[in-house]
Amino acid sequence: MRRRGKAVIVLLLLLLSSSALADTPFRYTDEKTASRKALELFHLCAFFPEYGPVKEQPLTRWENEIRIWAGGSPTREDLQVLDDFIAQLQERVPGLPDIRRVRQDTQSDIRIWFVPGYMLPHYVKDYVDGNWGFFHTEHPDGRIVSARIGIAADLTEQEDRDHLILEELVGALGLPGDHTLYTDSILYDGWTLSPALGDVDWRMLNMLYDSAVRPGMSWPEAQKALHGALGL
Repeated sequence: MRRRGKAVIVLLLLLLSSSALADTPFRYTDEKTASRKALELFHLCAFFPEYGPVKEQPLTRWENEIRIWAGGSPTREDLQVLDDFIAQLQERVPGLPDIRRVRQDTQSDIRIWFVPGYMLPHYVKDYVDGNWGFFHTEHPDGRIVSARIGIAADLTEQEDRDHLILEELVGALGLPGDHTLYTDSILYDGWTLSPALGDVDWRMLNMLYDSAVRPGMSWPEAQKALHGALGL
């Protein structure tokens, strides 16, 4: 999957000191508690990068239609997983701009390359060695305008790619960070082959594309806006 450093764990301890770091799923029966916990995680996953300096960054997201193209050597199941996920995004994240897969790379905004692992640095900018999946986005002023995703087709089994397709695409949509809190999250920092997003992932995507927030917002600005939108 993707290598992580100790800096992320230190950051979690600082940002989420009120929460116990445990390998548990996201399970809260009270809606306000669930929203509050998801918002805490949103801070980490939306405002901090997975790699590079541990420094809070402005919110990034897509504002225009999103066209996805898959190239290299994707399997039939790879493409089916991608199509199924796009359909879920269309249904479950109403604030997301129109998103669909296209057959020509020249029509695309997100290019997903299924290539041998040693070739990933040639396809994805700022690739970090040792990763089976990686993404990079271009986001002037907080508006994501393009993204590239690379998946090591030769080093992975189908179940690995089923997970990586979702994980890297969620990152490319504007949730670049990961965490060590909830094992059922697609962004969980640990060895997992989860083939689907967890409840907290869908909550965070809907926060990211809520009409109350805007690209380029700081965390305090987004936090205030989402507190109002979520009724917290």
